[in-house]
Amino acid sequence: MSFELLNPWMLAGLAGVALPVIAHLLSKKKYDIVSWGAMQFLKLGQETRRRVWLEDLWLLLLRMALIAWLAIALARPWFSAKWLGDIGPQPNRDIVLILDGSYSMAWEATSVTPQESAVRWIDKFLGQLRPGDTVTLLEAREQVRALIDPPTRDVNRVRDVLKQLSPPTGTANFPEALSHAVKLLSRTSHLRREVVLLTDGQSQGWFSEDSNLWLRLDDLKKQSSITPHLWVVNVLNAGEPDGQELPAAAERLNFHVERLQPSRELSVPGFPIRFQTRIRFSGGSTSVTRQVHFEVDGQRLAERTQSVTLAPGSEANVEFEHRFEVTGSHLVRVTLDPDDLPTDNISEAVIVVAEAVPVLLVDGDPRPKPVQSETFFIHAALAATGNETPWVQPTTVKWADWMPAFHANAIGEGEAPADEQATFNDLDKYAAIVLANVPKLTDAQFAAVTDYVRRGGGIGLALGNQIDRDSYNHQLFADEIGLLGVLLKDIESETPEQREQGVMISNATLESPWLQRFRAERGAAFTTARFSRWWSVELKEGRRQKAEGSEDTEDESEKVAVERPPAIALARLQTGAPYLVGGQFGRGNVLLLTSPLDADWNTLPARPDFVAFLHELLFQLASHRGERNVSVGQPLVSQIPNAVPPAEAGPPMTFVFEGPDGEPREAKFSGDGVSGLLVLDDTSLPGVYALRRKEPADEQRLIGKAEANRKLAKPLAAQGRELFVVNADRAESNLAPLRDEQIASITADERLTFIREGREIQAAASNELPRHELWQLLFLAFLVLLVGEVLLTRKLVRGGHVANET
Repeated sequence: MSFELLNPWMLAGLAGVALPVIAHLLSKKKYDIVSWGAMQFLKLGQETRRRVWLEDLWLLLLRMALIAWLAIALARPWFSAKWLGDIGPQPNRDIVLILDGSYSMAWEATSVTPQESAVRWIDKFLGQLRPGDTVTLLEAREQVRALIDPPTRDVNRVRDVLKQLSPPTGTANFPEALSHAVKLLSRTSHLRREVVLLTDGQSQGWFSEDSNLWLRLDDLKKQSSITPHLWVVNVLNAGEPDGQELPAAAERLNFHVERLQPSRELSVPGFPIRFQTRIRFSGGSTSVTRQVHFEVDGQRLAERTQSVTLAPGSEANVEFEHRFEVTGSHLVRVTLDPDDLPTDNISEAVIVVAEAVPVLLVDGDPRPKPVQSETFFIHAALAATGNETPWVQPTTVKWADWMPAFHANAIGEGEAPADEQATFNDLDKYAAIVLANVPKLTDAQFAAVTDYVRRGGGIGLALGNQIDRDSYNHQLFADEIGLLGVLLKDIESETPEQREQGVMISNATLESPWLQRFRAERGAAFTTARFSRWWSVELKEGRRQKAEGSEDTEDESEKVAVERPPAIALARLQTGAPYLVGGQFGRGNVLLLTSPLDADWNTLPARPDFVAFLHELLFQLASHRGERNVSVGQPLVSQIPNAVPPAEAGPPMTFVFEGPDGEPREAKFSGDGVSGLLVLDDTSLPGVYALRRKEPADEQRLIGKAEANRKLAKPLAAQGRELFVVNADRAESNLAPLRDEQIASITADERLTFIREGREIQAAASNELPRHELWQLLFLAFLVLLVGEVLLTRKLVRGGHVANET
């Protein structure tokens, strides 16, 4: 027999028993006594005074007991004993069902996929529940998805949700899903609580070697007032169709495509884009040849198909190149022929093709002769004479005349109050900015540039002889507010010994996808440019974002520091000194060139690759302005689609993001920028998302009063739809099952139990002592005490002290 409390913190209410005593003491005030003639006839006798004192004491004790009884009842005491099974039914249960939503649940080596087996198992299990049992349904992916929460007693609703499951994608984090389930059960009310995880027995996602994840789960279980039971069902073992024997671990063959990496996300018509990825082969014992296909907007380009031969456990790199001729948002796919796990045979990416990329060039050293200015070669390369449709539209301004500013922009129609106005930045009309040998920035220039890059703009810094080193280190490269984590040191020059051979860019350091086209083995002359001088820089650590709210303080030193990952040397000179350094500030890109883009310190403008390099550099800077390919959990951010005429755009919230499951998701409006930004935070489901105008039918679907439509309403390339891809982790494609030592590790100390059928859960419950709560009896006793208190008070008020002694 045991006795415990569901809400032990409610016992703090026992302190309230002091309230009647305090009230009694406060009521005993001292008054001046005035004796008068007939006073002697009103005095109570000793026996009557004793009786009155006892009645007052009983009333005080009764009121104290009422408060104590109520606090104990709210603490919900319960106890378990063997004899309870003879006096009443077992209490109801709160159950959390966790369904593995990872890639491997779509394995087709058996006649029924693991996901279908899991749904059948749950359907059978729901039939074993008693009226009053509650069910919560979760899906274990890279992020836990709540399919049904709060809990429901309607098992038909659970079955309906299971019929509309999205295809399995990505990987799963089972310790995190189990911890999430335990936290949900801490808010439920029944005395029996169960968590049932249905998976396919694959080793990926268990993290058996990460003790911290499992210790966190153990701590959550210990903190629960009712310790939940954790059950794991391997649906491949629990529901093998027709007694079919499963393939051995070594025979579970699978081919998959890694994440597709475009050389840039933003391009212009006719400009080549390269797409790189890897094909991996797991399982098996012999080499196999596979066909790799390339698709653009749903059209397979047969002439681009490649064949790769893979040995077991090996991988092969594949690369495609494509030129887009039509502006807009384009979906690119690399696919394999189907195998037993078709969900990982596709990798996707979105490319945005614009008419031209607007770029601002800030000349930090203008000269009377244009050919001597810092931006002459840049402007000539981007906007050559006679080119009526340039890929980049440059605008040049002198540093001394450059005065970017912020302007008020009323939200919505008509004028908005001053406290409801947003601001837009003069720089928002440019996709990228290049500061060419700009000596330093004024406070206003730096504020505008920082805001622009933080919200997704790109900035390139080309250093030269005019640079004020201290100003750059204390502003642009500062630890707290700087755009890039570097320290500017000194100007270095080639030595006489180096002058004979020349200092050039190291070919081996050009590893970034957008720089690989300039490697020597591809026939490029980029690495033959000679450098006579350059700035030496030191790379520093990254910076995490401070707590929200600190940005509104008046003290400049207390302002929020925007997240800044560590700076990376993308290209180095043969001396080892960095030539091109990249970094990210907020949502924007920052690229630093330690030598200028003119002919003073290097011969790069004379090389035939100079034009191509400039375009690649600017496209890379502009790519984060509207990032379209993100990982699970990263938000989708976009300006209002240009395909929608401004006169018809209406309020910003008339847009929705359509997910991979075909369901609309409300777009959140962020009012910074000329036209504002549309944001979607929930990207737990990997796949293709489309930003489009909200349709009348979306209203009912958003509030859950319409049937789900699992097909996209329009073609993905339709006008007025901006596309995004949320990429999942590909580690799930390894189909190796859990090993015995891994199972022993995760089931240690009876943390969880592997079962086959739902009846085993019922059997485990029947072997435990029956449990019952006492709060119903306590509340009944409370009512009895309350009636007694009312009767005693009435007796004292109405009865008076008639028993006077004479």
